[in-house]
Amino acid sequence: MQFQPSGCHVEIGTGVSNASVESVQAIKAIMFAMNESESLHVHDNFFIATVIPEHMISGFGTNLDWKHLKHCHVVRCSKVHTVFMTNYDGWPFTEIETFWAADLPMSHCIWSKGRTYGGSATRCFAKLWSIRLYSCPRLEFVLPLLWGIQGSYLHNLESLHIVNCGDLKTVFPVHPGLKKHVLEFPRLKHIHLYELYKLQHICEVKMHAPKLERVWLRGCWGLRRLPAVNQGSRRPVVDCEQDWWEKLEWDGLEAGHDPCLFERRHSSHYKRPLRRVSVLR
Repeated sequence: MQFQPSGCHVEIGTGVSNASVESVQAIKAIMFAMNESESLHVHDNFFIATVIPEHMISGFGTNLDWKHLKHCHVVRCSKVHTVFMTNYDGWPFTEIETFWAADLPMSHCIWSKGRTYGGSATRCFAKLWSIRLYSCPRLEFVLPLLWGIQGSYLHNLESLHIVNCGDLKTVFPVHPGLKKHVLEFPRLKHIHLYELYKLQHICEVKMHAPKLERVWLRGCWGLRRLPAVNQGSRRPVVDCEQDWWEKLEWDGLEAGHDPCLFERRHSSHYKRPLRRVSVLR
C-alpha cells in the first residue's frame, strides 16, 4: 500500500527513539504536534514500543486525544507492543478514518485497554471506516469498546481486513456493562479474515450488521458466529470452508441470524492445516 500523507503530517522512521525524551518543553512540543497531525506514518523503527509512551501522556498537563488524526499507517516496527496508549474517559480519535498496520511481530494490541468510562462516547472512532492488519502474529485484540452505555460506536466502519495474526482472540473487546447487548455496526459491508487460528469473536458480544455484503474467511476455526443481518435484504455472500460453516452457532430467523439469510460459497481446495509431528521415535 502506498501511504498518502494529508494535511499536517507526522512521520516516525528509522533511528527515532522516544525513550530518552524527558523535558517538559520537549514533551509538550511532541504532544502538540501529535494532536495537530492529520496523518501519521510510523515505519522501519527498531526502538519504540509505542507511538507515545505512558510517561509522556500522564503528568505533564497536556492531553493527547489525537483530535485531528485521520489516517494512520504503522509498518515494520519490530519492538512495538502497543500502537496507541489510550484512555476512554475523554474523546480520543474522533476524526480517524483509516488504520493500516503490517509486520509488527511484537504487538499485543493496536489500541490499549486504558481507563474505562461508564457512559457513552459515540463520537470516538465514529468516522473510522477501514481497519487493515497484516502479519501481526502476537496481536490479541485490536480496538476495545470501553464505554458502559449501549451505543453504535463504529458508525462508519465498512471494511475489516485481517490477515496472518495467529494469536488474535477478539477484534473488539467490550465494556463489562455491554456483555448482554447486541452492538450495531450499521455500515459494515466487508469482512476478510485469514489464518486467525485463535480467533473466538469478532466482537465479544453479538453483532448486527444490516448492510453486510461479503464475508471471506479461511483458517478461523475457533470463530463460531457471524453478525446478524436484516431479513428481506440482499443476502450477504459468505465464502468459507464447508466444515467451518457446519459448526457455526445461530440464534434463529427472528433474530436475523439464520443460515438461510446468507449465500454460501464454499472453498473446494482449502483444507484445515494439519499439525506438524515427527515420525521419529
